Amino acid sequence: MTTMALIRGVGRAALAGSLSIVAVAGLLAAGIVSATAASPTPDAAGRSPRTTRPAGAAITVAVVLGASGTDTADALAPFEVFASSPAVSVYTVAASTAPASLGSGLALVPDHTFAEVGNGTLASPDLIVVPAVERPDGTEEAAARDFVAGAYGRGARVLGVCAGARLLAASGILDGHRATSHWSRLGALRGSRPQVRWTDGVRYVQDGRITTTAAVSSGIPGALRVLADLAGATEAERVGRLIDYPGWQPGQTTAIPAQRFGADDLGVLANLVLPWGRPAIDIQLRDGVGEIDAAALFEVYSYSQAAGAIATSSTGTVVTRHGLTLRTAVADPSVDRAGLVAGQLRSHTGRGGFDAAFEQLSRDTSPAVVQSVAKMLEYPLDRVSPQAPSVAAIWRTPMLLAAGALVAIAAGSLPYLLRRRRRAKRS
Repeated sequence: MTTMALIRGVGRAALAGSLSIVAVAGLLAAGIVSATAASPTPDAAGRSPRTTRPAGAAITVAVVLGASGTDTADALAPFEVFASSPAVSVYTVAASTAPASLGSGLALVPDHTFAEVGNGTLASPDLIVVPAVERPDGTEEAAARDFVAGAYGRGARVLGVCAGARLLAASGILDGHRATSHWSRLGALRGSRPQVRWTDGVRYVQDGRITTTAAVSSGIPGALRVLADLAGATEAERVGRLIDYPGWQPGQTTAIPAQRFGADDLGVLANLVLPWGRPAIDIQLRDGVGEIDAAALFEVYSYSQAAGAIATSSTGTVVTRHGLTLRTAVADPSVDRAGLVAGQLRSHTGRGGFDAAFEQLSRDTSPAVVQSVAKMLEYPLDRVSPQAPSVAAIWRTPMLLAAGALVAIAAGSLPYLLRRRRRAKRS
């Protein structure tokens, strides 16, 4: 073979490989865009018409909502913990009264604004709860950062839930303190916020007036721990029995496994980059739904990417068990879509919440994906009995991977096929 022929052969192979890579990259990019496309925007009208102070409540808790998007369970789960105690007055607060996006077409109407707390219309809270927000360092969250720093400076306790620690760090109040966050965020936080002593392998960290928790569901035991500090161990035990977090008991160890990404997370990655053919599910909300019941389904389907889940209700407005006003898309009876009613699902042991949500998820995806989502949420699956997934759920990802491989092969073969066609025309 001459040098020129060798060069041409290498060039053809490189072109074929490049076309294959471009085809695969295009498929993956299209998949990610499709999977993360904006959800329908709920109706933006109105403030929640609820009373936020139970008679005799001595402790005031404010749950902060972000302007850039707020994690559903980070906000709703601690809210239900504190709202379950008559010793606590709990409300949501944000930069404005516009509905705060929780994702999946769900939004929460804030009870009050930061300005109402700052100008004395409301008493300063004894505790502020800070969930994860989309852009904690962004200009749109400047008001939230100022509110957090101001409340802490006035003596309030702080509970940072999951990646809510990012907003706490951005506000400056974590400097010099021990703290934790979602395990997937800790590496980046150690690099960007070295003045904070980041800790992994713990359910929550308490350092002075600041409590921070690990991944999503850890906000529940973290909130119960703070409730015990504020209202007493007996009240926390009572609420803990109502909430029924797996294995929770007063004084239990905070140690949990230190998590890392691994091969067991590839199923979730495949769902993200290959979303075609996944089911579309309406998660229907009705008045009186428990806040944790509402959040659990959205969290497990959001993290798994096993289905496109959209929040719906009959009117577009739902009032939860403890008085929060949620905005959703209005259900369209003419559209034939699978539907799940939040709060009505039950696990094999008769439980709702995350137990029921994980058992439902197991019907729509593989056991590996269920395990991966549990790791992301740091939710114990001890009480969860996996259900048999459908045939479509088992074969969808392998078939899409095979189709993607065929597209890549076809793209890589295109130069060879074109050369053959030119030669055929000459002969």
